[in-house]
Amino acid sequence: MPSLEQRKISCDLTAALDASAVRELHAQIEPLVSEATYLTLNAAAVERLGTQAVQLFVATARALEMNGGRLAIVNITPTFREAYADLGLLAELDARSSINAEKDTDG
Repeated sequence: MPSLEQRKISCDLTAALDASAVRELHAQIEPLVSEATYLTLNAAAVERLGTQAVQLFVATARALEMNGGRLAIVNITPTFREAYADLGLLAELDARSSINAEKDTDG
């Protein structure tokens, strides 16, 4: 099976990722997961991060990986990290950090 070329897409996250913001973000991200997409989310502005947003990011990462893509999260704020920690998902977040993402794109 021939390998698909990865598309590289970046997205800046908003300050508040509550339920309504997650619905909008899901609508933007959903079309990308069926392709071999390398998606980078810039979390620099995030001040509030709800459980629904974390669930969306975890599901997106898994769906992208199943299709040959990758999710990277860069510029992680303390609030962003705390939301993952509260859910026991720091290892999941660390797997998406910019350091690990850079290692994956170098080779």
